[in-house]
Amino acid sequence: MAKITNEIKEIEFWEHETLENIYFTIHQDLNKMLEGLNSKDKIKDDWINAFNRADKKRQNSDFARGAERIYFWLFSQFGKPNSAPIGADMFFETNRAFVHIDIKTAKLNNPSDYKGKVPISENQTSYTSEKKKFNTNLPIYYNKDKKNRKLCLTYVINIIYHEEANNFKIKAIYLIAIPDGALYPIYGDEIIGQGKVKSKSFRFVYKNNPCFELIKGKPYRVKKVFLDNDLEEKDIISFELE
Repeated sequence: MAKITNEIKEIEFWEHETLENIYFTIHQDLNKMLEGLNSKDKIKDDWINAFNRADKKRQNSDFARGAERIYFWLFSQFGKPNSAPIGADMFFETNRAFVHIDIKTAKLNNPSDYKGKVPISENQTSYTSEKKKFNTNLPIYYNKDKKNRKLCLTYVINIIYHEEANNFKIKAIYLIAIPDGALYPIYGDEIIGQGKVKSKSFRFVYKNNPCFELIKGKPYRVKKVFLDNDLEEKDIISFELE
């Protein structure tokens, strides 16, 4: 068993606290969030043809870009945005940390991008492994050796949607906390899966260890924001949240 230092405990504590704060921010007005994400439908006739001409990878990226605008709106009071060019879709400074929040979208018929795992790129994590050999560009701390040192914390909002006959229906939204790089002694390689881009990404396989191991009661690193009535939780994350 890895040595558990007070520093590691504190990092995981703030990971959990920030997860709860993010969840509160987006869940306090669920209808507002869903209305925003569905606002694209009001003008669909004016963008759908251009959207359909793009390849599938570009379509998923474009869908995510639209969702990002809604979350920027919802997170207007969460923290101070930071303009650093290396980081996630949304990047904020709070009193305790610099917080990266990335929007990940996946089609329901492509479970390789959900089902208890989520793809993470080198600009979206500080978690790394000597054995797995992939690059990460985020630090464990910003300004590590300075008085204004702050943690670097990373999260994903995973949106699963279904497309049929030019209709796009959101089926599930989950919030996921990615372990900080300092927590590798706790989570190891068990949570690392094959990435989309060799040496520059990995899949965070949270289903293999979905809890905060050092927090009393071991709360989940995953929180359900929305799940359509015709789906079960295990259809999306491969297990049931208690």
